[in-house]
Amino acid sequence: MATSLSPLHLVGNFSNTFTGAERELPDLADLLKDRRPTRMWSVLPPHPSYARLGVLPIKPFGGQVPRGGMLLIGGVHVGLDLWLKQAQPERVALRYNLGQHERLYAMIDALRDVTGLEPELLFVSQALRLGAGLPGTIERSLIRLEPYLQNPIERAPHPRFTIGRVSRDTPEKHHKDDPALYRMLAARGYQVRIMGGTCLAPQLAGVPGVELLPAGAEEVPAFYQTLDAMFYRPGIFNEPYGRVVFEAMASGLPVVASAVGGYAECMDDGVNGFLVRSQEQAIERLEMLANNKGLSAYIGRAARQRAIQLHGSLAIEAQLQYFLSY
Repeated sequence: MATSLSPLHLVGNFSNTFTGAERELPDLADLLKDRRPTRMWSVLPPHPSYARLGVLPIKPFGGQVPRGGMLLIGGVHVGLDLWLKQAQPERVALRYNLGQHERLYAMIDALRDVTGLEPELLFVSQALRLGAGLPGTIERSLIRLEPYLQNPIERAPHPRFTIGRVSRDTPEKHHKDDPALYRMLAARGYQVRIMGGTCLAPQLAGVPGVELLPAGAEEVPAFYQTLDAMFYRPGIFNEPYGRVVFEAMASGLPVVASAVGGYAECMDDGVNGFLVRSQEQAIERLEMLANNKGLSAYIGRAARQRAIQLHGSLAIEAQLQYFLSY
């Protein structure tokens, strides 16, 4: 259905297919395509998979830039350059999803100076908004749950209780104590599968019971079907939100996660997941799940319901209203 709304321009770094900040922009564009003219732009040469989705490279010297309408900057990691002077937007929004406050303040100043507009701030978690000390709207990551909701909560038993996680394949995404935890779990007879874990090979290569996969080795919903529980602990940076946590919850997996992270404000410890603060607590909760199939299924069902509450169709429609308001 055609609308009279001005164009919405979604700007990001679309060079890496495994960066969560960019993964949600194509979904947003798809959901809005019949309700507001929407186009995606990349300040870097886009990865071929994104180019196939219609992402255009910004070329300020060739006149290929987003112009007019509403500009959504996908994060403080997105570079502002000569193109911004040519854009002349009517409205500017900035999505804050990295927890780098100095970069946020600098980008606000740059957007204000170049466009003459006060950028509207969209925070992916309350923790980020409080940390930044600025007003704005809580707009959690947009996650389409359909592929994950197809996974059965009652899984066929695996030969060994299997624990895993998904992340980018870079050391900073993993906590310094994770390799020791995985060794202990494997030594106790559990299977560990880490997709995005080849960077841990110096500590874990050849350890029986530990499988390190590159990022994207399997489709994420299918990977979650191979697990009995997910363990997630951020690395050197606090996780601003942690969309993989909610994808796992939507899959019906019980999640044991560090109590530090944006996702933690949306989880109820012991009800729809477990939040831990130490190595000992992590092992205790994982072993409790491994030894109690009924508890695992109960937490998995509650996790799915919480994920639907946060990211189901009603929640998504509420999010879209922000971009359809004017």
